[in-house]
Amino acid sequence: MSSSPSSPAIDINSSDAEAPSKASVAANPSDGWSPDETNQGTVSPRTYAAYVSAAGGVVTALAVLVVSVVSEGTRGFSVWWLAYWIEQGSGNANVSLL
Repeated sequence: MSSSPSSPAIDINSSDAEAPSKASVAANPSDGWSPDETNQGTVSPRTYAAYVSAAGGVVTALAVLVVSVVSEGTRGFSVWWLAYWIEQGSGNANVSLL
């Protein structure tokens, strides 16, 4: 393998080849973002729009919301109905274990 003097060859199989340090992977101010510039505690409407878009769009997000509300509503109703039905029992049921 030949290499030019301006770009030395790097042997990726050698043990002395250095992996990028964590410091070099960290945020770089030239990227336009730095940890000091974050808005903590707030989520912009733009972020919510990105989530809805990633979920499949407004129609899909609304359908999931409606199905979730209906599901929880029916679960709550069934618990209430079972409690009501048990309370309304006559109390004199005959059970035979033969």
